[in-house]
Amino acid sequence: MKLSISFDSYLELEKISNGSFSPLKGFMTEKDFEYVCETMRLSNGELFPIPVILPIKKNDLSKIKIGKEIFLFYKEKKVGSLHLKSIFKPDFNNYIEALFGTKDINHPGYKMLKKMGDYFIGGKINSFFEIKHRYSKYSVSPKESINRIKKLGFKTVAGFQTRNVPHRAHEYILLQALYEVDGLLIHPLIGKKKIGDFLPEAVINSYEHLINNVYPKEKVILGALTTYMRYAGPREAIFHALIRRNYGCTHFLVGRDHAGVGNYYGQYEAQNLCKKYERELNIKIVKVRGPFYCRKCKKITNDKFCNHPDSRIEVSGTKIRKALIDNKKIKDIFMRTEIIDLLKNKKIFIDKNDFK
Repeated sequence: MKLSISFDSYLELEKISNGSFSPLKGFMTEKDFEYVCETMRLSNGELFPIPVILPIKKNDLSKIKIGKEIFLFYKEKKVGSLHLKSIFKPDFNNYIEALFGTKDINHPGYKMLKKMGDYFIGGKINSFFEIKHRYSKYSVSPKESINRIKKLGFKTVAGFQTRNVPHRAHEYILLQALYEVDGLLIHPLIGKKKIGDFLPEAVINSYEHLINNVYPKEKVILGALTTYMRYAGPREAIFHALIRRNYGCTHFLVGRDHAGVGNYYGQYEAQNLCKKYERELNIKIVKVRGPFYCRKCKKITNDKFCNHPDSRIEVSGTKIRKALIDNKKIKDIFMRTEIIDLLKNKKIFIDKNDFK
């Protein structure tokens, strides 16, 4: 049976096959899907917090049979195969609260999940054939990352997840991390996101500028993670930590509202959940303190070093994003002027045309 898959599903296939999503060996069966939603574990007991499922069109159901090999194609190119073990039709509404901490059907992550379709198939991946795609030039595999870490001689490496262009607080977080570890893996996520998120080129180009002009170049690896945002907050923070462990990181930086959206999650919920599973994750969780600009210190700092609570100004990514959209002036204390200049007069945000 030949099955055509979407670009998003191809990227998931790629991540399963190259070990990014280890311990996952294939697209989830109904049993694994339910276990993950209910317990954050695969049916074999291994920690895995996010569903990774392969949609199939209703018209294709009559062509497939449990126990057979399914050949996967993307744009008429064979990209892999799986041994079909499960066909299922989940009721996502039964799992919305477990996955996203809410019953709100307007949650962006839930809406993305619902849009995937009604029917899904699961089974172990038997083969994978890599293709070049629009994100290939940015991406790095776990094997490539681990080899670069070894070549650079890093004993300790902190992974940094981001989907945004860097402002001064991001700069501070990464420079502070270098006091604790030998090197950094700056690992922006550049798969499917939502309207209003930054385009991959904007994120990558901004970090390339910082690496070439600000950070100690010999201590930083930059490579994209080509998968999509789930906006699943604490659960997704666990997922991101697992991925960075697979990429050779010894540490993982977790922000106050990691993988959050709107006001759906508590401020330190993601950090606390990651800490709870730190030993099992086998990666040290670094709870990032929220940096701010202090008028008295006249610099970006955090509450560990600054005792001027009345002089603090939040570095708000939301406000910076709005200022960029509205072409408003952004002070250099919040975002480096060179980064702003780099983004000026360019298409830097995802819009509805990017989903066509």
